Amino acid sequence: MSGSAYRPFAFFGATILWTWAFWLALAVSGLEAWESPGRWLVYAGGTGPLVMGLWFQHRHSGARGLRDLWVRLIDPRFAPLWLWATALLLIPALSLMAHFVLWLGGAPEPVLALPRDSWAATLDLAVFLFLLGPLPEEIGWRGYGLDALLARVSPLAAAGLLGLGWGAWHLPLFAVPGYYDAFDGPPVLWLFLWSILMKSILMTWGYLVSNRSLLLMVVFHFMINATGEVIPMPADAEAVFQLLLTVVTVLAAVRLWRIGRRQSPCG
Repeated sequence: MSGSAYRPFAFFGATILWTWAFWLALAVSGLEAWESPGRWLVYAGGTGPLVMGLWFQHRHSGARGLRDLWVRLIDPRFAPLWLWATALLLIPALSLMAHFVLWLGGAPEPVLALPRDSWAATLDLAVFLFLLGPLPEEIGWRGYGLDALLARVSPLAAAGLLGLGWGAWHLPLFAVPGYYDAFDGPPVLWLFLWSILMKSILMTWGYLVSNRSLLLMVVFHFMINATGEVIPMPADAEAVFQLLLTVVTVLAAVRLWRIGRRQSPCG
């Protein structure tokens, strides 16, 4: 069936159910996340946004919708150059600024955590980070989920709802043995959820400004994950980073609110 109405809450419910089925099974099994067969449960759960995004997109608009999704995923021309620079540099810049603030107070300078064995090891890390989250997640979260929410609510409300669903989707990973060992230990839960909400607002603004570029969203999501691996963030630096991120996000939220006002029939 194609041409049906958007179903954002069905999409989020189905995505979370799919993912949680695998990740909760892994959590209660006691299997290690990055040892077989545990890793395959991690990967299978991670495909939830991809599988459900494609399924719901096809039900909504058939082959036409899937072609549109594909074009927005591979064509860099949707976003202007300044927005590409923002997607590539914003999160690394905020991370380095957080370290710089602490360095002014006497903390040691940050040490980059790139693999030192070879360029091949660095490439392996980049491919792993790209395939583990940004590509499959963004096809679902922004490829279908955000459009579906925007058809129902204002841009700022859509960003908030997506952030809540995106954050909830991750929750079982905190109970999976060894999962965060590959990422320098588990984050503080409330800071993690707050950060996802802030990034959801930023990404919604970028999505609308870029004429719904999925490629831009994938790149920004990749830079979030890659920065966390390359620039280790101790607790004090994390707090400063979240403060800086929140300040930037407030500016994006104001822009989203204005976009919503312009789109409102009463605006």
